[in-house]
Amino acid sequence: MPEHVPAELVRQFDFRTDLGSYPHTTVAALHDGPRVFFSPVHHNAIPGPGTWVLTRAEDIRAALQDTATFSSKIMRSNSGLSLIPLELDPPQHAKFRSIMNPIFSPARMKQLETKVRDLARELAAKCAAAGECDFVESFAKPFPVSIFLDLMGLPKESMGQFLEWEALIMRNKQTRAAAMQQVSLYLQDLITLRRANPTDDLITFAVTAKVDDRLLTDDEVIGICVLLFIAGLDTVTSSFAFHFRHLAEHPEDQNSLRKDHSRIPGAVEELFRAYAVVNTNRYATRDVEFAGVQMKEGDNVTCSTILASRDPREFDRPNQVDFTRSPNLHNAFSYGPHRCLGSHLARREIIAGIEEWLSAIPPFRVRPGAVINAHGGGVFSLESLPLVW
Repeated sequence: MPEHVPAELVRQFDFRTDLGSYPHTTVAALHDGPRVFFSPVHHNAIPGPGTWVLTRAEDIRAALQDTATFSSKIMRSNSGLSLIPLELDPPQHAKFRSIMNPIFSPARMKQLETKVRDLARELAAKCAAAGECDFVESFAKPFPVSIFLDLMGLPKESMGQFLEWEALIMRNKQTRAAAMQQVSLYLQDLITLRRANPTDDLITFAVTAKVDDRLLTDDEVIGICVLLFIAGLDTVTSSFAFHFRHLAEHPEDQNSLRKDHSRIPGAVEELFRAYAVVNTNRYATRDVEFAGVQMKEGDNVTCSTILASRDPREFDRPNQVDFTRSPNLHNAFSYGPHRCLGSHLARREIIAGIEEWLSAIPPFRVRPGAVINAHGGGVFSLESLPLVW
């Protein structure tokens, strides 16, 4: 343990493995402990002596909004890449974020409505015809990933390879750097092609965008594209799996949405709150006393959306899903300047997915006897979700 960490603040908790089948309930139990504790194991298993874990939404907000004290800039994947704008701090962050905001704006995402709904309807119909499915493989992965690949201008027939790379990056520290290099090399060829022959996709956007009146460098374009690649293949799929598991295991909630589809948008916000999936990382830029503990320059700090969105100090009955909850100021998309760029797309996909699924599939449940395994780390996920109806 680092010398400045008091022994009484060390807690043996691993966000990757100490989760059980219901990881959100397991993590929420940390609210019964100290306001801040030190875990010997980082949630992404990155090199270092462990991480401070903030358990209160109030402290998580403060840390994510104080970019001068808690930096994203020195996060590294050991690949040599700088993920843009995730690994940039203000003022540099704002320059890149401002050119990316318009392409994920509510108005731009609304233009995808027909494409999103058609794909959701097509996948739900295939599942209906089969009579049962592994929801993760049959719907939660192909639905948002296909939309994302289309936005990026990547071939759908290579989805399997992309998902394999994503798994190596997100779940295995030994393979992360090599997998990110493979993704980088793959995207470099496409970047060269788009420079010569621009199209209407996100890679073309990156190679034609300007910062400070100049075109982006190849390293900056790759940093943007690799970040979008990683983010686009994981978080919505994970959210879908947890949301549908809840509906499968709570028939009264499922039935309420079947009876009245107008309740679905509000229900989706509550599902985002109850089943947030992201654990973010920051580094202390200086020695500082924060939330009552002494942190040293370079210390890792874990800011979990799961802990923030289930904080009993901010939400009444935080571990109970209530589709009528209002207001619902959850943290599923994080806080501060790094708030999730794709939140508008994620909402549109989840809402359309639930509506089209409920229209095509009769009341569904988890297959009796199924063992559901959860993965932890930077993004929580379910390995599979066998559904029957």
